[in-house]
Amino acid sequence: MSSQHKLHTRALLALDGHTLGRELLATVFRRCVHLCPRLDILLINPPREPTTLLAVLLLRLEHSGVDYRLSSAHGDMGEEILRYLGRYRGIASVALTDPAQLSVETRRLIELKGHQLILLSEA
Repeated sequence: MSSQHKLHTRALLALDGHTLGRELLATVFRRCVHLCPRLDILLINPPREPTTLLAVLLLRLEHSGVDYRLSSAHGDMGEEILRYLGRYRGIASVALTDPAQLSVETRRLIELKGHQLILLSEA
């Protein structure tokens, strides 16, 4: 992959708002800072109150030079990921913290559409 191509590569990080925790977000940061220079973060079912842990993650990404876009959605993780991928082009990979968050069928659909699936739990 050329460096020019890598500059425009984006990854989608899908997070379940119910499972945000300090250790999880530290793992997310360690893995995602190396994925690519642009990160789309999709927070599914975000908590009602803004979480300071998420704010810390975003600040760490900024300080590491990772350009990010944060979006939120309510609903099923798989459906929201597929909807996001249909809406935004240029996403090369989808990062998840837990493979159990997606059905086998949804994972296959993501891969059939040409997106690499990255499981952050397998760090």
